[in-house]
Amino acid sequence: MNKTILIFLMMLPFTFAGFAQNRVLNVMPYPLEVTWEEGNFRIDQEFSIAIDGTFDDKLVENAANRFLSKLRSKTLIYFNQERIEVNQRLDKAKFSIQIEESSVPAIGVDESYELLVTSDRIQLKAKTTQGALWGLETLIQIVAADENGYYIPAVKIVDEPRFMWRGMLVDVARHFLPIDILKRNIDAMAAVKLNILHLHLTDDEGFRVESKLYPKLHQMGSNGRYYTQTELVDLVKYASDRGITIVPEFDLPGHSRSWFAGYPELASAPGPYKPGPRFVFDPNASREALGEAVKSAPTPTIDPTREEVYEFLDNLIGEMTNIFPSPYFHIGADENNGAAWRLNPDIAQFMEDNEMKNTHELHVYFVKRVNELFRKYNRTMLAYQEAYSEDLSKDIIFQAWIAKGDPMEAVSPFEIAGKGNSTLINTGFYLDLFFPSHVHYLNAEIPAEVNENIWGGEAALWSELVDENCFEGRAWPRTAAVAERLWSPATITDIDDMYDRLYNLNNELEELGLNHRLNAKRWIKVWANGTSIEAPYSVYECLAPFQGYRRLATTMMMPANYKYETVPLVNLPDLVEVDSEVEWQFRNQVKQYLENNNPDSKTQIENQLNKWKEASILLQKQITVAPNLMVLKTYADRIIRASVIGLLALDGNMDETEKEDALQQLQSMKLRTDVVEIRILDEIEALISGELEALSATYRMY
Repeated sequence: MNKTILIFLMMLPFTFAGFAQNRVLNVMPYPLEVTWEEGNFRIDQEFSIAIDGTFDDKLVENAANRFLSKLRSKTLIYFNQERIEVNQRLDKAKFSIQIEESSVPAIGVDESYELLVTSDRIQLKAKTTQGALWGLETLIQIVAADENGYYIPAVKIVDEPRFMWRGMLVDVARHFLPIDILKRNIDAMAAVKLNILHLHLTDDEGFRVESKLYPKLHQMGSNGRYYTQTELVDLVKYASDRGITIVPEFDLPGHSRSWFAGYPELASAPGPYKPGPRFVFDPNASREALGEAVKSAPTPTIDPTREEVYEFLDNLIGEMTNIFPSPYFHIGADENNGAAWRLNPDIAQFMEDNEMKNTHELHVYFVKRVNELFRKYNRTMLAYQEAYSEDLSKDIIFQAWIAKGDPMEAVSPFEIAGKGNSTLINTGFYLDLFFPSHVHYLNAEIPAEVNENIWGGEAALWSELVDENCFEGRAWPRTAAVAERLWSPATITDIDDMYDRLYNLNNELEELGLNHRLNAKRWIKVWANGTSIEAPYSVYECLAPFQGYRRLATTMMMPANYKYETVPLVNLPDLVEVDSEVEWQFRNQVKQYLENNNPDSKTQIENQLNKWKEASILLQKQITVAPNLMVLKTYADRIIRASVIGLLALDGNMDETEKEDALQQLQSMKLRTDVVEIRILDEIEALISGELEALSATYRMY
């Protein structure tokens, strides 16, 4: 290449919409366009913020003040500016926010923003308030530090979301979550630019909303754990202030046992009823029996043939619209096998009189009637994909969750979209399957091409196996990977870069007050019974929950006393992390060693293996005074053996017979009968074989 051209190219700023260059912003979700400039903006006590505009935009004013407070906490700098106000005269403000139009959170509003950081100024421009809120979230994440203090790198960011509906489904019906946890979750959602909190408020196990018209719904259907209307109104405002709309879900016609505890006359079969799991199994029943029950058991289901039911729902929906101003309400309408309807002679006669060939047609009738009620209150209804019928209105939004090839029959989201209904995709985003972040990140269900009827999707965390003790650790940081898939360009798919930024985000989330890492340490401290948690925590970091529904199926077959809502979920499988930063670092060390025979990497691997071995040995001694640590003993025994094998492999003195024996030992440690798995075994296998291909199992698509 001509030297003059080369020098000229080196002087140009680095520009990319993805990961073409090595320099990457530490931010999630990653922006649409990033242009690196020269220098850094240094943060000192003279830092100040001005909001330009002729309107009184309290949302952006409050957001700017939250930003300043976060910046104070992060940098420990005492800024001269006490409070930011719209149109406050600050000629020398270092950071200006400019908004063209004041807006409230809404689907379809312009969410774009531009952020320009130079060595002496910061400028945030947005079409709407919503865009300004997201720009502030990006800015706080890219604050960095060096030996001279805190700074923001000089950069130009042009950004907008790929999808307009970027949600998180939180199930508070199976296990109730206190308001303070929901608020922390909202703060985390805002940090990664999610704009919909989908609250699954009712199910067989609980009706979680206070109703003044029908008080027996919450009095008899919640076991005393529900949200008052005042609490929910406050929560809606808290979310709205952060750019998030709360969409309530009242699941019908199935998933409704809790409704019937107070109002059994709504049900297809006589009571009595009380809140609880939909299925009750003999602990000795087979897995086949469980599967058959899902298909054919007459579970509690509302009676769709009685006009009194629709009068009840009309009044209740009207009451709930006073709490939730969202234009969207979710009716669920999922997993109804129709068995309860077939067993009711009156319902069977209704179907015959109305020439309904099967219970799906009756299901469609119910959905159609409820949609009419939502229209009355100017609300758009959402339902899950198995409720879909071409006979239903095109204004209903359908949410897909059934994967391709699943035994359950359902119309695909792309077919639904092609026939004119807007669709959302949950498939591939189920956090309760305990898949690692990269599985959600590479979700093949999310189309690369634009489809105007596919609005986006949601991370979904169902709470059969999640309660207030472990919710945050199950939700975060994996939800951030989903958020990036829904916001960032489809071309951004590098897993290693994603994990780099994801683990950096962990610290940001902790600064927001999230307990996603602290809860596990808290309960390990309880297990340790006053002794040090260093050894048990080192063993804990090597473990991961099994993926899929295996544990849920096992739990469903357990005696009732294992499944009471009052039983805290604080055992080993409840707490182990799905993504472990320590294991990820270990994998990278092994990869670098195998690629380059890097001596520093070899030393790091030796140190880590010795640490795990010594921690496991120490744990066995701790058990004598801390019996709850016994849950880790089996894994500690295996980790000792695995660490020794890894150290021998590093020495390079194993012959082929010894290698084969070692690999068989490692395979024997991958027992599917355990409640968790040891996550570092693939890396140790790679040390034995000396082949990078062995590491591909770490990224296996379970």
